[in-house]
Amino acid sequence: MELKNEITKFNLRENGEVDKDDKNGKISEAFKPIAEMILSGYFKVSKNNSDSYVTVHPTCVEMYYHEEGEGDDKIKDYIVYHRNSNDGKKEVSVFPLGVLHNHVSGIDLTFERMGENNNPIRFSALIREFWVDKSHKIEESHENYGEENIKAYTESNPEKRSTYLYEALYSQYSVFDGFSVQWVDGNDDERKEIRCVKNRLNVAEYKMENKDGKGLKPIKVEKTGFADEFLTRNKNYKQCQRMWSYSINEDKTK
Repeated sequence: MELKNEITKFNLRENGEVDKDDKNGKISEAFKPIAEMILSGYFKVSKNNSDSYVTVHPTCVEMYYHEEGEGDDKIKDYIVYHRNSNDGKKEVSVFPLGVLHNHVSGIDLTFERMGENNNPIRFSALIREFWVDKSHKIEESHENYGEENIKAYTESNPEKRSTYLYEALYSQYSVFDGFSVQWVDGNDDERKEIRCVKNRLNVAEYKMENKDGKGLKPIKVEKTGFADEFLTRNKNYKQCQRMWSYSINEDKTK
């Protein structure tokens, strides 16, 4: 059960004809095995030249997928941070496989690649929720550091503030001692069951609109005219209906 191999051979178009808005759920189903592999593995944060380490276990991931280039069949996911500019004036290179992309919403584990006609495919998983196992950490000083912030030490009660993953990965050890962050796959016996598939948190639906007379641009769909159940959690926009969020815990918001 190796995530790197699964991602390397993954091709969404091999799943037959897919709806770019995923109204038939085929894309959600195609992403599910990858989500299972992420949720079955963990990040190992090790202090250099030491037996001391911490493991960080994802419990909920959101998948993001955006195809660069023109064409009615292109799957667009305009919430993606790492993509070319809307006007085409700025192009960003493809991340090497497995780069951790830090941004204002947290950290993405990235799976970008080049697609047809040399157009990049922006594919990544945002670690939305996680828990931390410190049972193998050898404390030397400042034993309680971080405990006032991250209190999620069990799978059933994870940390739901995605930006706290910065601390979970990067603040375990001093850079003067050195440390490493490595992905570790779970084995087949550790494969997790996904118990909840739902919309991504506060991800708005987009539409193409010529709002300023300078051509079509992706614009978030405003909340006006929609019932609360169709709005983002913050009630500001219409919620994207793609079911690209996967969790091993039941949805307690219902």
